Order: sequence, then structure tokens, then C-alpha cells
Amino acid sequence: MMKNPKIWMWISALTIIASILVIVIIKPVWGIDFVGGSLMEIEGNADDARKVQDGISQTLNIEATAQGTRDNTIIIRTPALDDDTHKSVIDYLTKESLMKGEERSFESIGPTIGQELQRKSTYAIVIVLIVMIIYLAYTFRNMGGFIAPWKLGVAAIYALVHDLLLVTACFVVFGKIWGTSIDTLFVTAQLAIFGYSVNDTIVIFDRLRWEHLASKSKGMIEVLDRALKVTLGRSLNISFCILLTLIAVLIFGGSSIRWFIVALTIGTVTGVYSSLFVAPPLLYYLAKRR
Repeated sequence: MMKNPKIWMWISALTIIASILVIVIIKPVWGIDFVGGSLMEIEGNADDARKVQDGISQTLNIEATAQGTRDNTIIIRTPALDDDTHKSVIDYLTKESLMKGEERSFESIGPTIGQELQRKSTYAIVIVLIVMIIYLAYTFRNMGGFIAPWKLGVAAIYALVHDLLLVTACFVVFGKIWGTSIDTLFVTAQLAIFGYSVNDTIVIFDRLRWEHLASKSKGMIEVLDRALKVTLGRSLNISFCILLTLIAVLIFGGSSIRWFIVALTIGTVTGVYSSLFVAPPLLYYLAKRR
């Protein structure tokens, strides 16, 4: 599995570069959690989304975007609305027969709170990454004669960044096609992916430690290859069971958590891949540089 680490290094590097380009060029659709505004979901024909958007913008002079969903609802995003303005929007949609039933949900967040949530989410991700490096360096401190413990932390974080960027790039594409936004629920999914991905990576690194202790005469590439082969079955079986659960929730769960589950599903796949084919190759090259 690890006979050609250079190939896997190139694949992971190209994946990261491609993900960054997608994020920078296409740009994500930020949820109101981060930029502030109002979000309402009404029952109506998804094909009328354009009429809803034009009607609110032109008739009520309120900047708005509308997106139809598969559940025969329309999601409307506007600047932050007060109670009176919100009522006028509902009255207009009802009068024009663009609202076929009731309002499913409505939430409004000011721009100041949105900036604070964005800042706190960034802090949370950075702190998690730093703590993980410290934890891995401490956990594998007895491998100093084989490889510096901090290099294990760097390899694990590289795999996590790979997962973070790939999942984010997927959601940027989803935002372009279906209007999917990146909000605090997406950040929660990313933190859950971090935990799962690093857990799988730690298992592989722990097996690497035992393989090194069992056969100190072997080189790094042989020890890594053995550790990956031994842990491959476990990683695939656990990931398969997690995916079964996520797919069941995705099919039978509500629309409010649909994209949260999608993020976890993509993260589970990328997590097991990065633990096997992203972190170990980088660790091999870090071990060569003494």
C-alpha cells in the first residue's frame, strides 16, 4: 500500500490545490449565521422561486434571493427584517398566491452577531488543530528514537486540512448549484469530521509504533506499509457502519439537517482516505528529513 508514497503525496497535494482554487474562484454561499440577515422558508412551488425573488425585490424594494427545494418549499434570504417588514413580505406572497401554505421557518440575525459567530468558529477550528498537535506529540513521545513526535502531529493536521478543504470545496460547488450555504451547522460537522479523522489516524500511528517496536531492523517504508495493511480492514469496516447510519438519517431525516448529514458523509469518506493515504506518506517524508 505504501510502496510508492510519492504518488499519494502528489494526489493529496493536487487535491488540496484544486480545493483551494474552487473555494477562491467560485466562492462559498455564506449563511446568515456569518453575514447576518433573515432567512425564511415558505411552502410553495419551487418553480416560482424567481417570481418570489423579483416580486420582493421590485415591489417591496427589499433585496432578496430565493431558492426552490425538492420539498416544494422556497427559501428566501434578505437583509435583517423587523416584525412589520416580515409581515408585509408574508402578506405580499399570500396575496400573489406565491405562498401555497404556511411559513415553515423564519430566523433573523444581525450583522454584528454574524461577525462574532464567524470569529468564534475560526477560533474553534484553530484551537482544535493546535490541541491535536500537542496531544499527538505527547501521546507518541516514546517514539523519539524512530521519528520526532511532533512530526506525527504535523502529518495528522495535514490530513485534517486536506479533509477540511475538500469538504468545503464540495459545499462551495453545492452552493453554486443548489444554493447550499455554509453556516454554523456546517462548522459543527467539520469539527465532528476532525474528531473522526484524527481518531483513525491515531490508530494507524499507534500500530506504526508497535510495528516499530516489534521489528526495529526494518525501515520506515516497510513499517508503514505493515501498519496500514493491518489497520485497513478495521478502518473500512468502521467507516462502512458509519456511512450506513448517515445514509439512513439522510433518507429518513428532516430537511433541516440534510446538508449537515451530507457534510458528515463526505467527511467520513475523506477521513478514512486521508488517514490511509495522506497522513502516512507525509510522515514518511518528514521521517527522512532528520
